[in-house]
Amino acid sequence: MYRVAICDDENIIRDDLCRICTEVLDLKGIEYSITPYNSGTALDDAIGSGGNFDLIILDIELKDKNGIAIAQEMRKKNDMTSIIFVSSHEIYLKDGYSIQPIHFLVKPVDFNMMYTAISADLRINHSSTQLLLSFKNKSHTINTNDIIYIEIMGHNLYIHTDKGKAAFRQTMTGIEQMLPGEFFCRCHNSYIVNLRYIDEFTKSEIYLNNGTVLPIGRKYCDSFQHKFIRYMNSLG
Repeated sequence: MYRVAICDDENIIRDDLCRICTEVLDLKGIEYSITPYNSGTALDDAIGSGGNFDLIILDIELKDKNGIAIAQEMRKKNDMTSIIFVSSHEIYLKDGYSIQPIHFLVKPVDFNMMYTAISADLRINHSSTQLLLSFKNKSHTINTNDIIYIEIMGHNLYIHTDKGKAAFRQTMTGIEQMLPGEFFCRCHNSYIVNLRYIDEFTKSEIYLNNGTVLPIGRKYCDSFQHKFIRYMNSLG
């Protein structure tokens, strides 16, 4: 569970940040929770009461407390929770980066800005590149970066890498939940593809850089294209 707190005392901006953050995390396909706070005091109270967050999206210019001051107090307590600062003014940039935030976003924040910032946090602090899978009473570790695509046939799930393929007893839904959502996408009832290995695609087929051609299921076409475009944008 990726736990996010969003603190901004302007209702419209806070709601917008929650909406954009929801869209980003839905696209990434990870389990998450988002808790909004309308003041620095409310956020402080939540943290003081044992509230744990993986990421705090924090307005600097709060009416009751300065966002940088809140973050400084957290750091004094050795709390290294990831922080994304948001502000209407770049003048705070120098002071903000002394906190070692993941990112500093200037309002108005849009989808691409939030996508880049959250992607950085997930990549730096929350990415797991190892899968631990079992088959026939043996455990196997697979680096997700090595996975080209995954397919299911009958009762077996096959993971394809440049070294060949390995069979496991696992469901497609189960393996999807284990994979980093920003790099893997379901493109068919029987296939999950690693976006990093795609050369090109049409409405019905995906061409991988190892020469493999995968089908795109009709019901997955729009979501696949949307996710691949977001992935390519994140590289820029």
